[in-house]
Amino acid sequence: MKTVRFHIQSLPPYTPAGTAFYLAGNFNGWQPAETPYRFAPNGDGSYSIDIQTDRDTLEYKITRGNWSAAEGDSMGNERPNRISKTGVPDSEYWISIESWTDMKAEAQQHRSPGNILLLHPALYIPQLNRTRRIWACLPPDYWTSGKRYPVVYMQDGQNLFDNPDAVYGSWGIDKALNRLFMSQMQAAAGMETQPIFIGIENGGEHRIAEYSPWQHPEYGGGEGEKYLDFVCDILKPFADEHLRTMPGRNDTGIMGSSMGGLISLYAALERPDIFGMAGVFSPSLWFSKEILPYVQHRKPALPQKILLMAGQQESETMVSDLLDLYETLLEAGHDDHLLHYDLHTDGAHAEWFWAREFEHALRWLFGNMPGHTHGVTGDFIKFRLDESAKQLVVNVNRRLQQPLLEIRDYCHYRQFHHPLTHDDNFIPYADWEECLYSIRLLSDGDLVFSRRVHLNQVEAVEPAKGKRPGARNISSPKPQTVVV
Repeated sequence: MKTVRFHIQSLPPYTPAGTAFYLAGNFNGWQPAETPYRFAPNGDGSYSIDIQTDRDTLEYKITRGNWSAAEGDSMGNERPNRISKTGVPDSEYWISIESWTDMKAEAQQHRSPGNILLLHPALYIPQLNRTRRIWACLPPDYWTSGKRYPVVYMQDGQNLFDNPDAVYGSWGIDKALNRLFMSQMQAAAGMETQPIFIGIENGGEHRIAEYSPWQHPEYGGGEGEKYLDFVCDILKPFADEHLRTMPGRNDTGIMGSSMGGLISLYAALERPDIFGMAGVFSPSLWFSKEILPYVQHRKPALPQKILLMAGQQESETMVSDLLDLYETLLEAGHDDHLLHYDLHTDGAHAEWFWAREFEHALRWLFGNMPGHTHGVTGDFIKFRLDESAKQLVVNVNRRLQQPLLEIRDYCHYRQFHHPLTHDDNFIPYADWEECLYSIRLLSDGDLVFSRRVHLNQVEAVEPAKGKRPGARNISSPKPQTVVV
């Protein structure tokens, strides 16, 4: 007997609340509502069931309890049986339900918006011997303008716009493009032309493997290089042939979130000849210890705009990981003016957060909108250097609550934590004078600034002749040192 696990990963948006879903097939006499074959909810909008079978080939469908309410095709018509080969000792399948046969009117009403185009239902991936559904989200004036457009290749294509497969919510990029177009925000941001977005659906069970070129001992990975070859060598030529694109690297970007953010980062650094920009949302930098060394040794051959975005309500390491990535990109030689990061205090690892920040990312990547100064407004913190006293003079904005300065010494793997006042703070720097170091400023526990620099990049001041009234010299007591 073999164990076969089925997952319903997406449902039509009009599916009645509280619906029970059943598996019916050649393993249970095609009974549409048998209790042992009822899917169990996972609590995140998906459903799963395990069955035991000795069959090598399974034929099946999903029902809502009777054959008049079975899964259908995109128009609500009856669809062919699903057929799967069972593995040894077990198999796992991910199912996206397009419609219900008893709700044909709803299926036709919820078809994709007019600027969403199914570019290919099953584009072959020769590098991996798989197929993938490809979508295109077109600018609102695509059908009337006759002009060419920049292109952004996006991962997790199921989640880019409202459609039955957006089980975790969508980015709503079609609505965002319409809003930008109608409100002429692109003109205010210097955006002469909106891009075409190519949505590459993820491979379900293959998603993690395809979205990382590195291996994880528990989660796998390692197919990222082949996946990138598919995007560059198969998909991009296909899109350039069938759509009015601007194919040059300066007009081609890549974007994704989570594991999709990781493969987007890798794609930009590995193929700068293809991608002149990247939007990296909440990247899964925890996946491998090889990621940052890879970034450090990929010296930029061509200029690239790279946007980094994350929320402070994500994993415990997301903020520090993203800042390490930002600083490593600087260290590798990327132009600071072409890098931008945002760390939002309310941001979570979820589609609603990435959707909310999508328009800002679009305006920064394709317009003249300046990024925040290292992710924050430029007046949060100011540095000066008193070379005679060997002190760093730090002043912070009075809006900050319980300001704390964290200095990371990358030569000796140490951290120094300095509580600050709202007057000048004098911090001795002899311990890390010749070292690459990182300055991070926190306000009431929230990170608001980070920069990796050498002291010779900080403006020098005249030798100090004594403290001003109210200034705090924090050389005594000695700041807390943490070995990391």
